[in-house]
Amino acid sequence: MITPWLGPAPSHVRCGTLPVVQEPTPDIAEPPGQRPLPVLIALAPFILLLELSLASGGAASTASRVLAHVQLGEAVAFFGLSPIFTLHATGLLVVLILLAWHALTGRSWRVRWKEPPQLVFEGLIAAAPLLAGAAFLGSISETTLTSPILEPASARDALAIAIGAGLSEELVFRMLGVSVIYWAMKHVIGLTHWQAVAIAVIATAAAFTLYHGPAALTATTNSFIVVAGCYLGVLYVLRGFAVVVIAHAGYDAVVLIGQLNT
Repeated sequence: MITPWLGPAPSHVRCGTLPVVQEPTPDIAEPPGQRPLPVLIALAPFILLLELSLASGGAASTASRVLAHVQLGEAVAFFGLSPIFTLHATGLLVVLILLAWHALTGRSWRVRWKEPPQLVFEGLIAAAPLLAGAAFLGSISETTLTSPILEPASARDALAIAIGAGLSEELVFRMLGVSVIYWAMKHVIGLTHWQAVAIAVIATAAAFTLYHGPAALTATTNSFIVVAGCYLGVLYVLRGFAVVVIAHAGYDAVVLIGQLNT
């Protein structure tokens, strides 16, 4: 089974071979970022904040205009579901995918209490290189990793936009994009594990850049988005979905809240 999370090849498996899925053993703990239940618990407060913002503002809320969220809503609407599901498509899809992934693994529903906070902490720390990179390029005040560029009305609005962008864009480009391209490169083309990972990361970074409308941005901003896309792809591969979502949302939150004071 191909899981949405792609980590480094296990030490007992040659690079380029498919890991063997064995019966889960309670005494053997995989990294929390590789297990869907800790990931879901870590993301739950962020999903709840986004859903409360969408519920209070409805289709007029700023967070509902994040392009990836809109596209996910259109995908949900294609199946004839009501507008309420379209509005909350990002949160619903993330929860359903993680629960389905957990059910398919057959793992225990027990989670160590420290694992979700650990993932949140990792994600917040992982936002620092993005902020440092944007500051170095002089674009931190004008470069959010959201599309289209949205102007928050308040700090709460800024948080909702940041979380919506982090969840929806990382779901589309990393969890789905990286996983699908990796599978195609490894199992259709026949590349090794790390060759497939490299192509998946680079391809999704390119798509991430195009998604942000490079024609309307400066060369410096485009350069930052390309590097950020590669960084987020590597972060997803090494640390998992929760960390990359929180890093992305954390970066956007700092930039958007900063814009309120300018």
